[in-house]
Amino acid sequence: MRVIYTGILLLVISAFTFAQDGGGNRRGPQMDREKLQAARIAFLTNRLDLSTETAKVFWPIFNEYDNKKSALSKKYGAQKRLLFEDGTRNLSDENADKMLEIYLVQKQAELDLEKEYLGRFKEVLTLRQVWRVIRFDSDFRRSLMERVSRGNRTEGKPKPGNTGGN
Repeated sequence: MRVIYTGILLLVISAFTFAQDGGGNRRGPQMDREKLQAARIAFLTNRLDLSTETAKVFWPIFNEYDNKKSALSKKYGAQKRLLFEDGTRNLSDENADKMLEIYLVQKQAELDLEKEYLGRFKEVLTLRQVWRVIRFDSDFRRSLMERVSRGNRTEGKPKPGNTGGN
């Protein structure tokens, strides 16, 4: 099972990286998001060991949760960006205080959302699977970020054996 997941993840990340480099026939950022979402669904479905019937009920709930979580991030991110108009180094004490307030309100909204959806997940998943949703989704994001970060660090470096001379 793990080999299948690793292959799927590598395939999707390779396609994502290829698309970022401008290669292939792509439709832009939407295509990248679709590929990443497909990899995430495959990853979580595999790791949670979801039956077809459970997956049909779980994924609409999870997608609703994920969309609401993204909306919260955008909402509070926009509020924070307004306070950063002059950059972070020039942040006034007043704006810093506002930033802290926004941060706390955002964290509370995220916690409330998570409490609501963990309860809904419990209606369709076992308790072990509910715990794994949180853990494995975090693992997927971390793995993706590490791979992207590694790819960015190796870009621009000469390939082994290539000294740049003739």
